[in-house]
Amino acid sequence: MFKLTANDLRNKTDAQLTGLFNAASMAMTKAPRLSAAFATASSAYALIRDELARRGLRLG
Repeated sequence: MFKLTANDLRNKTDAQLTGLFNAASMAMTKAPRLSAAFATASSAYALIRDELARRGLRLG
């Protein structure tokens, strides 16, 4: 389960953010679409993606 805030993400290194992004992506893949786990992972994914974009980093 992911419990992150925007302030938490600002303090992470680029490598830590990338790891969290991958973990959130995997959690979304494994969770049923209409579940709390999917919703939590999806929210974390969006927060992490936004922080990576703010830093000018691109994944993929």
